[in-house]
Amino acid sequence: MNAIQHRVHTYLLKTGFVPADKESHATLWNFNADNLLYEMTACLTVTWSGEQNILYRIMDGFLCIANFHPEGEFSFFLNRPAATHNLQHIVDILYDISLKAGLKALPIWDIEERFLDDYRQLKGYAMEYGYNDTMSEYVYKTEELLDLKGETHYYKRKRIKMFLDKPNVSVESITKDNINLCLDIEKQWCSLQDCDLCGSFAGCSKKTLEIMIDIFDDFIYHGVIGYVDGIPAGYLIFEKVNKEIAYVHFVKAAIPNFSAFLYYIAVQRYLHDVKKINNGADLGKNGLRLFKKQLGAHELIKKYLCTFTKEG
Repeated sequence: MNAIQHRVHTYLLKTGFVPADKESHATLWNFNADNLLYEMTACLTVTWSGEQNILYRIMDGFLCIANFHPEGEFSFFLNRPAATHNLQHIVDILYDISLKAGLKALPIWDIEERFLDDYRQLKGYAMEYGYNDTMSEYVYKTEELLDLKGETHYYKRKRIKMFLDKPNVSVESITKDNINLCLDIEKQWCSLQDCDLCGSFAGCSKKTLEIMIDIFDDFIYHGVIGYVDGIPAGYLIFEKVNKEIAYVHFVKAAIPNFSAFLYYIAVQRYLHDVKKINNGADLGKNGLRLFKKQLGAHELIKKYLCTFTKEG
């Protein structure tokens, strides 16, 4: 953390914010909020906490997350309930905290487009905002991920059929007994990356996976590991929230095109009865963006970066 982040972090700890560590997972997971189509689930909050020094505080039904970004910036994120009557109160509190922590404005990031009008109607603030394409989320209809027919799906079909029904390719469910194999795959993937460049986007994904392994509960989380010639080659971890939505939290492959195959298998075997699948953001990574666009027709849940200052 830089000097400004450290000052804000220290002050927030004095105002009731606490670290989103492994011990907080149950509290965050049980938090009852309208998080449909939200990426910031308990899993991602906890697993990325170490890399982004995430703090949280639950106030009046709002989950307020303080995020300290690797690139040196700071912002709040509000995982909000269905009711909006107390949004003014929460923003007033966070604005006061921000000023006392030494900031000149209140930054709230990753606000969904559908909520922008609620923030515009806040009294006493000037609001500046901009579209954040790096944190906007890809949401697919499940049937779209299963469809391999037609010209539209040519590239997806080509990637998947490289592994589908091949005798040297096998897939098994992730359990507490075999989840450590995911870390072996992650290490293989990391060995092919520029570590500094990869970490600059959000932090080290290998470290977040290590936390995922610690908090893995097969009542909440599920996934698949794929093998080629008996060697672990890729993994995918997801969370089936309800019949409406599932989240893909982690996916990595040590060989090209294997991730698309794992998506197809996971949806076919486990997620076929869910209406939509949230595949998260692309973080501005060109390769990841291309992969998510080619995975299938999708809805992009647009996110905005908003800054609030007092009017006058």
